[in-house]
Amino acid sequence: MGFGIDLRARSRKGKGLFRRAPDPREVAERLGWLTRRLFKGAKVGQSSSQLTMFPGAQVVLTVEPDAELTVRGETAAIGPGYHVDVIARLAPLFDELDFVWTEPPPPLARVQEQLTGWLAGELRAGTTRFGVDRPFVVDAAVLTPLGPRDAAWRDAVLADPARAADAFPWWDEGTGHAARARALIALWHEVPWREPLDDAERELMKSVDDDLRAARKAGLDVPAGAWAELLHHMGIQEEGLERGGAPIGYRRYPLDVELSGGWTVTLPGAFVGGWMDDGARYWATDGDRVVEFTSMTAHEAKDSDELLAVAPERHPVIARLSEGTRRGRAEAYDEGDMHVVIGLSTDAPHVGILTCKGADDAWALAIWRTLRQARQT
Repeated sequence: MGFGIDLRARSRKGKGLFRRAPDPREVAERLGWLTRRLFKGAKVGQSSSQLTMFPGAQVVLTVEPDAELTVRGETAAIGPGYHVDVIARLAPLFDELDFVWTEPPPPLARVQEQLTGWLAGELRAGTTRFGVDRPFVVDAAVLTPLGPRDAAWRDAVLADPARAADAFPWWDEGTGHAARARALIALWHEVPWREPLDDAERELMKSVDDDLRAARKAGLDVPAGAWAELLHHMGIQEEGLERGGAPIGYRRYPLDVELSGGWTVTLPGAFVGGWMDDGARYWATDGDRVVEFTSMTAHEAKDSDELLAVAPERHPVIARLSEGTRRGRAEAYDEGDMHVVIGLSTDAPHVGILTCKGADDAWALAIWRTLRQARQT
């Protein structure tokens, strides 16, 4: 991201003309012991510790050869409130180590100014995504951690960087802001906006509900309409919450998925999937429809039409494809109560086979037509 914490701290014992600086090996040993005690899940290395102070974000503390301590961590995608919170939460560790910052960390107002100024600079340089790692397909001028923004928003930020405050999940400090930030990030990036398919998704939704309740209790604004929809998918009805308002959540948008053999496909963001048969077969589902994919490469094949003709037609053909170097056909049949569409695509020497189950022909064909080799993206 390019913006975050990059600070140094030193031992109080090393200050003064006749005081000896501590041994870096002793500092590293104490750092490892203290981070394990003070921070749950700390990962301790030979001369460093990695702390997770917010989901998906790490802060790394490293003992340098001169026995000073460096603290580094990206904070841009979460916000200035998180930035100053990390620094504050390190205070008990520094007290135990008897360390102090070499330079005073900036206060919240200064970090807010620096972070919005940094973002304006990124936008001026042409950046269109920040804090959105997954390849969601969204028609917008800018993708921020809290949703798409149009060109008018971008231009307003370029004119006045302070206008970017609404792009950061954790803007301020105080009770409830961490919970609100966790909830907002999960609502935008993780919640699938359908009924949970397994315990992991159910637990995700429950944790978001808990965080929203904590934020509301602290008197902070929360997205009531999205919260009501979340509870609806969980089978819960909450008095005082009504569904409505502008929908939020990147998983409402299509998502480009990398497959084997250099193929990619665009699936709804609500789908969840994985690999089976030691990576030979990919599957994804939204609970109603299932997509499966396999690939192969015929290294001697030079012509996509000839490669497609190698596989005989086995079911009624409902569509054919001829686009650039791509060739393909889709066949449909019923397997008991299950409707199946098999889309075969060739882009010599590559072959991709996409199977859609439980979907109507129009939906299956739309997904199949997004199947393409990486060089076509």
